Amino acid sequence: MPENDWWQTEENDAVATKRELWQPFAKAVGGFDLDPAAGCEPTQIATERYTKEDDGLTSPWFGNIWLNPPFSDKGAWYKRLVTQYEHGDVDRAVAIAQVGTDADWFQEWFSTADVITFINGRDCYHQRGNENFASMIGVWNPTQKAIDVARRLGTVVEPMEKNPNQTTL
Repeated sequence: MPENDWWQTEENDAVATKRELWQPFAKAVGGFDLDPAAGCEPTQIATERYTKEDDGLTSPWFGNIWLNPPFSDKGAWYKRLVTQYEHGDVDRAVAIAQVGTDADWFQEWFSTADVITFINGRDCYHQRGNENFASMIGVWNPTQKAIDVARRLGTVVEPMEKNPNQTTL
């Protein structure tokens, strides 16, 4: 397998986000209470974390969330984030994803973020080889400091509200 395809293997379904990316957001939101898809990072990101054995998709979510879901199952994780946020269990969330604005998981769930940053460069993960894809960060209920962090990382957009009567082109 070519070195740039590191993220497509079953062993690398979950790859840790670099500290330089998540730590400024942690400081900007007063820390993360929960990392529901943890286990591969060299440094614990949140006060509480769920590993694969804890089944973060069914365990309770609360407080400020950091989410870097498994590459193979993004949709279920972003759906859970948004439903828990809308239900009031999650106060604030920061999530990372590969850029995929045409994907169903983006259209249905990730696009509900209050701000989305398309990150400059391709150096967001701990891995062997180089990322051959762009990444983005979504923030739900951002603080002004989190918006400032997002602006330093790349191009920030604020998704428009979805109109149920609007048709796609």
